[in-house]
Amino acid sequence: EELGEILSAFELMDNTVLNAVGRNIDIPVKLHDGQSFPFTILVETQGSNHEHDSRKMEELLEKGMSSGDIVDGVLAQDRKQIGHMWEIRESCNPAMGSIGYTYKYDVSIPIPDFHDIVLRMKDRLSHHSDIIVTSWGHVIDGNLHLNVTTPNVREKESDILGLIEPFIFETVVQKGGSISAEHGLGQSKNNYLKLMKDDASISIMRKLKSEFDPNNILNPGKFLPAL
Repeated sequence: EELGEILSAFELMDNTVLNAVGRNIDIPVKLHDGQSFPFTILVETQGSNHEHDSRKMEELLEKGMSSGDIVDGVLAQDRKQIGHMWEIRESCNPAMGSIGYTYKYDVSIPIPDFHDIVLRMKDRLSHHSDIIVTSWGHVIDGNLHLNVTTPNVREKESDILGLIEPFIFETVVQKGGSISAEHGLGQSKNNYLKLMKDDASISIMRKLKSEFDPNNILNPGKFLPAL
């Protein structure tokens, strides 16, 4: 509301992934013990007037800190600092990947349930004490990147996968979300399309695919579930 038309990014990262990123990159905002806050948000604006944008960002920080919604914050003062903040966000994936095999889920979820699904996944995997469940994503779009990492393991494990899927997709649908967000269905989620679409809809999709691609040479085996 405060940033309105100049808001261009609103990226949430939880403390688990930021602590992992912080092993190699300095995190400018953190608790007194050196750990990350439960949640950190990277906010970027792209207005046409720098002074106007800076003033609105300062007002957002002041209002948020007064209400207690924001505990601490820092404003980038130059392009180098902007680059450093985005490096933190872009290091989330490789940071978790360096720890172990990571099951990655790109889903769309209503904002009020954004973190609830993460807590439910943690509870479901709680008897595997070494497994790390972490999240980040584009909050305004409701786009959640939920990651489940098995430390020191480099290959997919069928028993772990069976605990995650189809649970995560069924939960997302129950919450009114979508099993696919910015990265599409591809080959990893196409067989779960039936959670979102009925048989009649999928049949129409197949007919359209056949009309435009009769030889099935355009991304064969992707998007539509296997017959």
